[in-house]
Amino acid sequence: MYNEGLIGGGFMTDIVSSLIDELGADMVLTGEDVSSRQAGFFARSGVQAKALVRPRTTADVSRALKFCYDNDQSVVAHGGLTGLVMSAVTAPDDVAISLELMNEIEEINTVDRTAVVQSGVVLQALQEEAEKRDLMYPLDLGGRGSCTIGGNISTNAGGNRVIRYGMTRDMVLGVEAVLADGTIVSSMNQMIKNNAGYDLKQLFIGSEGSLGIVTRAVLRLREAPRERATLMVAVDEFEKLPNLLKHLDSELGGTLSAFELMWNNYYKLVTTRPAQNTAPMAQDYPFYVLVEAIGCDADRMENILADAWEQGIVVDAVIAQSESQRMQLWGIRDDV
Repeated sequence: MYNEGLIGGGFMTDIVSSLIDELGADMVLTGEDVSSRQAGFFARSGVQAKALVRPRTTADVSRALKFCYDNDQSVVAHGGLTGLVMSAVTAPDDVAISLELMNEIEEINTVDRTAVVQSGVVLQALQEEAEKRDLMYPLDLGGRGSCTIGGNISTNAGGNRVIRYGMTRDMVLGVEAVLADGTIVSSMNQMIKNNAGYDLKQLFIGSEGSLGIVTRAVLRLREAPRERATLMVAVDEFEKLPNLLKHLDSELGGTLSAFELMWNNYYKLVTTRPAQNTAPMAQDYPFYVLVEAIGCDADRMENILADAWEQGIVVDAVIAQSESQRMQLWGIRDDV
């Protein structure tokens, strides 16, 4: 797991040796086991850090943070490293803590429609487990196959259904977190309606690990949709986009869940070889919008779209007629 006596091409520092003594060699990666790992979306080199800790339990996280706190060692938390703001980038003198091994979905309650998960659970894994029970975890974004629940919480991720379901903050009922000194704070509320006392979870949601590392969470699930309508429309003037959003939101009666805007240069890039997507409509419109309404069928959407056409808000459109076509449209949006 590590090179005896060596780290980063030199002698292993006392702090790393002590960290290994404290946590065990199986929990601490050093040397090439660290530098060979991808550091993020824009990173040109691997992770630069003294060591990378991979805890398996909240107690492990507590021990690691307490040790670093007592030894004035800086720590950076790692989730799925899909964020584009580089907030998880480490310096050579940092210690990284990755919760990738804390990836258990502990419970899905189909009656209360809640899920208890560890922070290292990948978003797509939770989505799929919920779907098996005819439920849905509403948060969705292009990095679903790599991003983790802990990362979603730490950044208060919005995703592509924010219009209907809100930010991650609106889907979290409770959290367990570890403060910098190793103190464990547990507020694992499982009730939707609860106005008792301070709402501690709000301090950690969106704090990007600056107040503590979230290790577990209680999440709110929803009933799986029985129908949905997905389409892509073209708009010829930027000023018409707010009118389109207002028209759809009003006419759909609260079922609008996604309104994803794409500029012409992006649309061309992701629908022209060597890109794998096929353009569903001409590539010369200034703006394209991917629209989805959960709880609306295609026939109703077609009527609403016809009204938008008559008002001159849209100039072209295509409605998905199957799940395969729906995924093709979403593939264009996700191909960033």
